Amino acid sequence: MAFKIGKYFGNFKVVKDGKYVLLINIADRTFSFVIFLLLARNFAPGEYGEVITLFTLATVFVTIFDFGLSLFLQRETAFNVYRAGELFSKVFTISLILFVVYLPALFGFASVFYPDIPAGLIIIVAVAMYESSFISICNKSLSGINNFKSQYNALWVSRLYILLFFIAGLFFLHFDLDSLVAIMLIGFFLNLVLLFRFLNKNDIHYTLRHFSFIEAKAILKLSIPLGLAVLFNFMYDKIDVLLISKLKDFSEVAYYNVGYGVFKSAMMSYSFMLAVGFTRVSKLSRNKRAVRLFFEKYFTVVLSISGTVSILLYFSSNWLIKFIYSVKFIPSIPVLQILSAGLIGAALNNLTGIILNGIGLFKAVMYITLFGLIVNIILNLAFIPTYGVLAAATVTVFTEYFIFFFELYYILKILKIKTT
Repeated sequence: MAFKIGKYFGNFKVVKDGKYVLLINIADRTFSFVIFLLLARNFAPGEYGEVITLFTLATVFVTIFDFGLSLFLQRETAFNVYRAGELFSKVFTISLILFVVYLPALFGFASVFYPDIPAGLIIIVAVAMYESSFISICNKSLSGINNFKSQYNALWVSRLYILLFFIAGLFFLHFDLDSLVAIMLIGFFLNLVLLFRFLNKNDIHYTLRHFSFIEAKAILKLSIPLGLAVLFNFMYDKIDVLLISKLKDFSEVAYYNVGYGVFKSAMMSYSFMLAVGFTRVSKLSRNKRAVRLFFEKYFTVVLSISGTVSILLYFSSNWLIKFIYSVKFIPSIPVLQILSAGLIGAALNNLTGIILNGIGLFKAVMYITLFGLIVNIILNLAFIPTYGVLAAATVTVFTEYFIFFFELYYILKILKIKTT
């Protein structure tokens, strides 16, 4: 692909435009990193792995019951700004209704497949993670009007509350896991309240008068292909944790998640650009030439950043794991080294994914990520029993590139970009 680096770095203002998106990513990733680091260092690997498994399972169910509504809302709001309040009201109401089905479904599944996990902890995590889904809907509505500053302000206030009370509960009040997770639940509710306040300031008001079951059905019909693509993408990203928990044990989950957590944190180096990019592609979706220029510009920058960070991550893996997580997580070092090779693939398939979704090709992304998920599950089932977490890491890297190359082929065909 004959892209000229100098041409696309010139006048490249995405970092400036995405300032608050970058701050959001830093604040959110730092918060998650610190919270789970505290859990990893203060609880046994088995207990930590149990918590990680439950959070992963809850996030899978949240993603299922999202049905693509949050991304659909961002795209439609960017395309029809004057309908922002109406779109938000409809999507948020649908999400409220779906919660009634989500909670018993998750609780039933967790009780059957993970009977050793306390029921109280399951419920607290389930509600907290669905709150994060409500937060995502509010954020996507604001993203559709390019208001990232409000999202950042709501995020840092609520996360600071959680962090302070979490540390106090852990070190001074000696809270159990249920109480610590409950602090997160309350903090997420605070985040939601603040977001509603900012939405109102931007004339995006929630009301039931825009809702009808007929329109809800029409919205779901449009959003579900996008939702399935997001679900399949998320599942290949998280299925390894659930498989390791069943094929191995919770300690192995802990070792894998520590390496994977550092790998995901490294994605901050480029992810803020892509959040802004999705709104831009949605606005440019009718102009293939503009979308093509966008792709060429972002491809060069994302490749350069992810390539550099990938190399740094590989050579610093030993030090990072030992210094941050302590020597009890030494088995996580080779996991992180393997995953570092997948950072470029992850960055580029995120780029190709937002472009295909931005121009409305939800079904193409859905089928590609479905194939990626199937390949991921087959390979994990075949190799995890013998090679453990190292196999899971290798399969993750393979899947990232598998999806990228299929999506790239589709983009080159649709946008008629020459590769010579």
